[in-house]
Amino acid sequence: RGRPARHTHRRARNANMDVSLTYANQLKGLLAKADGKDKFIALLQYAAMFASAGEPGAFLAAQKSLSAARKPFRVFKPVEFLMPLVERPPKGKGLGACLAYVKAVGMALYVGADHVVWAASAGIFADENAKARGDFFQKLSLWSWFAASVASVLTQTSDLTKALDEMSALKEDVVEDDDDKKSKNDDSKKAAKKDRLEKQRAAAAHARAHMRAVVTSGAQALLALALLDKTPLSKRHVGALGVAVSLANCAALAPARKSKTE
Repeated sequence: RGRPARHTHRRARNANMDVSLTYANQLKGLLAKADGKDKFIALLQYAAMFASAGEPGAFLAAQKSLSAARKPFRVFKPVEFLMPLVERPPKGKGLGACLAYVKAVGMALYVGADHVVWAASAGIFADENAKARGDFFQKLSLWSWFAASVASVLTQTSDLTKALDEMSALKEDVVEDDDDKKSKNDDSKKAAKKDRLEKQRAAAAHARAHMRAVVTSGAQALLALALLDKTPLSKRHVGALGVAVSLANCAALAPARKSKTE
């Protein structure tokens, strides 16, 4: 009588172990990338900000230390953001091309100006204007991040609209195919249905990806404004927002979970 219960507990333990190993492998894959390390440390940094609520103490010291710890993973990011503009310049002179330039240049300035802030805080600029220079580049960094995030929101919103239009067009095709059912044999109907379902799944996946990007970029723009003290959010609320944004960025960079059949 006790065997079924033992087997059930063993299966439950094995299932829990499989889930734990899956998430551990995802975390390993995330931390294998420089961007992944940066975003994960950002998650810890904003968690420390949430815990400290801006008050002096161990958590505030940890927040500052974690912020400094992100710098090595971002050394070449300005070049990385600008390289696509050099290798594949946006075509045309419309809004789309303008937004691509704003996003790339904004992100490059965001990270590049932050490097200058770190240099000023580290004492590399040992002159009487070092603090003022650091404050200026801190604001330039955050405003650039805000501009790049807004440009990303607009770009992703346009892509989301296209994806939704594609989904609507596929639904219209379904209605037309239903009206034409009698003129098709079973094999052709099955093949057409399979192809249509694959296209619908792909369009839905694209729409979800663009929707997530819109939400994440919008949250990043709000976070930049909050760090500039342009919102009524408290330090604890800013920390919570930063944790949410960092979690979304980590989820986007983490490798997909693999099933046992793969």
